[in-house]
Amino acid sequence: MSCPLKVASSSQIAWIGPGGSLSYREMDELADRWVFTLIRRGVKEGSRVAFFPHPNPLIIALFFAIWRLGASACPLHLRLPLEQREKMLERLQADLLILENERPDLERSFFSKVCPTLPALFLMTSGSTAEPKIAVLSYQNIWTNAETAISFLDLRAGDRWLFNLPLFHVGGIGVVMRCVLARSAIVASLQDSQITHISCVPTQLYRATPVYKTLRCVLLGGAPIHSYPERLPVIVTYGLTEMGSMVLAQRRPTDGYLGFALPKREIKLADDGEILVRGECLFQGYWQGGKIEPPDCWFATKDVGHFDPIQGFQILGRKDWQFISGGENIQPEEIERYLLNIPGVREATVIPKKDPEFGARPVAFVSGDLSLEEMRAYLLPRLPKYKIPIALIFIDEMPKKGLKVDRQALFDCL
Repeated sequence: MSCPLKVASSSQIAWIGPGGSLSYREMDELADRWVFTLIRRGVKEGSRVAFFPHPNPLIIALFFAIWRLGASACPLHLRLPLEQREKMLERLQADLLILENERPDLERSFFSKVCPTLPALFLMTSGSTAEPKIAVLSYQNIWTNAETAISFLDLRAGDRWLFNLPLFHVGGIGVVMRCVLARSAIVASLQDSQITHISCVPTQLYRATPVYKTLRCVLLGGAPIHSYPERLPVIVTYGLTEMGSMVLAQRRPTDGYLGFALPKREIKLADDGEILVRGECLFQGYWQGGKIEPPDCWFATKDVGHFDPIQGFQILGRKDWQFISGGENIQPEEIERYLLNIPGVREATVIPKKDPEFGARPVAFVSGDLSLEEMRAYLLPRLPKYKIPIALIFIDEMPKKGLKVDRQALFDCL
């Protein structure tokens, strides 16, 4: 498999940022220089290279240089405190740490191949466990995911994708891979007037509605989604790190149904409703104790879903966030979806509070303008009484772990 930065149309624009633009030819030369630098630093096939993935062309070229050597890229979360960074480096057993101010040497190398099946990417997951797991993906995993999503997203050569997701997250890396394969430009400037594609989580969309005249796709996912401006070309998606990004996607889904799996992915429900996935995008396993622990044939996502033979799959929420109140199962995301439909509510998160009589009762954290009486009046005709939150706690902005709400931080507030 040839590296996708080696392309015939190398004059196509690859990067547009405040400092100017770079063509794919220039990005390819930058990757070559990184290869020379990495070789001098002792990097070889199987090495693990850790770095701080600031969103710039130097870092994007570094990803591809690492892969050309058959090594693994280990992007570190930019907001990790020093102690946690050191702990993560120890867990990764990284062979090299590229410091934030390092630049590649001027000499060039001419490696043009990447190995599709070697471990290529070590990513910290944003799951609900206290300590993030480290998912290992091959180049083929992320390549296949991007390649099979391009058609659905209507991404073409010369298009421009606004780069607003971090490179330590599978969503940001997915944007890079799709653009490289489609020969589209990665754009780091909000002021660019020719943006055609945007990826965002609901919070980003609530804060600023895109106004680009050329916009053809707003890829929306990563959290419960309620309403969005009808004029926007929204595609709602469900994905996960362990599948290299997208699994399901649907234009303007009805009743939350996201259709059927994209090509080269399979999805089904376990007996208890848990979503299981497999396919060419499925990761190689979790990195534990210096080795990769491979997943089962069907990977259990810990997400709960519903299947309709006509409309496809609907995502109900996280299995490990479900709780029991008075013998009844409560899925917090169901209540959150209704809360988010109340005018004036920007964000909503529901968590259980211990209760001596019922075991647990739902409590709602809300960002926005809402009273307890207004909430109850809206929810009572729509939800059974045991699902109505017993308390309403106002918060300016939800605490985040990566791109998702940090529910543990909310538990600590009770």
